[in-house]
Amino acid sequence: MPAIRLLARVPAKVRRDYLATSLAHWLTLVSGLFLFHLVAGRAGVAGFAYYQIARGVVSTVQPLALFGMVQALHRYLPRAGRKVRVLARQAFILELAALNVIGLLTLVLADDLGRLFHIGGGAEVRAVMVLTAGNCLLTIAVAALRGSGRVRRSNLASLCGYGILPLIAFAVTTRIDVFLILQGASMAALAWWGIAEAGPRGAEQLPAGPRPAPPLRVLVRYGLRRTPGDIALPGLFAFPTFYVAGMSHSAAEAGYIGFTTSAITLICSIFGMLSPVLLPRLSGHAHAAEATGRGFGAELARGLRLLPFAAAGVAALISLVLVVTAAPVLHWYLGEEFRGGDDVVRFGVPVAIPLAMFYAARPTIDALRSAPVTTWLLVGCLAAEVVITAGTGLVLPPWPAAVAGFGGAAVILAACSYVALLHAIPSPARKSTS
Repeated sequence: MPAIRLLARVPAKVRRDYLATSLAHWLTLVSGLFLFHLVAGRAGVAGFAYYQIARGVVSTVQPLALFGMVQALHRYLPRAGRKVRVLARQAFILELAALNVIGLLTLVLADDLGRLFHIGGGAEVRAVMVLTAGNCLLTIAVAALRGSGRVRRSNLASLCGYGILPLIAFAVTTRIDVFLILQGASMAALAWWGIAEAGPRGAEQLPAGPRPAPPLRVLVRYGLRRTPGDIALPGLFAFPTFYVAGMSHSAAEAGYIGFTTSAITLICSIFGMLSPVLLPRLSGHAHAAEATGRGFGAELARGLRLLPFAAAGVAALISLVLVVTAAPVLHWYLGEEFRGGDDVVRFGVPVAIPLAMFYAARPTIDALRSAPVTTWLLVGCLAAEVVITAGTGLVLPPWPAAVAGFGGAAVILAACSYVALLHAIPSPARKSTS
């Protein structure tokens, strides 16, 4: 009932934006899963391995190449006023410069990297770099659209760039390296359109705000301080699989843990979509409340405090369904020979419940605190995961130890993020903290 009452108080436009953003995200996931099938069927084992390595490089390099600029654009573009278009384009040009540096290093080391990862020569490595660059540029453009209030355009750019263009690129060539190049180049072209659309038309004629627009260096500082958190978060999900792969005598157990963490990731993606929807709005609201002195709003503050518990309730329901249906889901998705993974899924999936609380609290913390609170929490909880897993591994088999470490870190992350949320939300009687 609290979740239903909270949903009823959410403005209709926010609900529509969240549903549209979630729909675009899930359609993109479906497209990615379909591409796995297509690449495996066309390119065989070697080509599929190359494609997987390319995706792994993108997911590894992207947090470093973006240096937290996505959250920075979400937070500061709503505060930029008449400078919103200028600030968005400055961030895009800065990202382009960073990618040029990475690209030059790749050109120098391309042949060596190809031999290291067994994916061919320099041409294959350069194709991966084109894909990485296009992905990063489109990510910045989508963030700029979102931060400047162009929600429909951001969802359109995201769905087209990450979901539709890869399928078109796959259809027009039979070579995987050319497919990666076409995919990256088309993403980059779409990114130029997106950054040109960021910000309202005639933003330069808007009335001046009570405070000057934040300069680019403020965004860079805000983003750089969050980069370790962007690296630690996927590490939090990946560590259980690495641990089991290294410690278990059964190779199948690492696959079961990997499947379980993937299921948790899918559940958490429901709540991960709260950040692009709420962070810009909360940042703009806090900025306006501070400038006018009217206070933050008791109703909004109460809703934000309730949101993590509502997210935990939804995650608990989804987790219960997966716990009950673990055996048929595994047998249907992976095959009859994967019977041994039932218990791993049953014990692992509930970890999504505390993680949902973190994802629901994160946009408020990032919007109202300039200090990198979520980075501290994520890095600290990754360290806690390693320590708990190693400790429980002394008395438990590898996969239960990995689940215990992941679950313990998730509970710590949920508790600490909620405390940080309470400290970030200002009382209606005083101004917001920024």
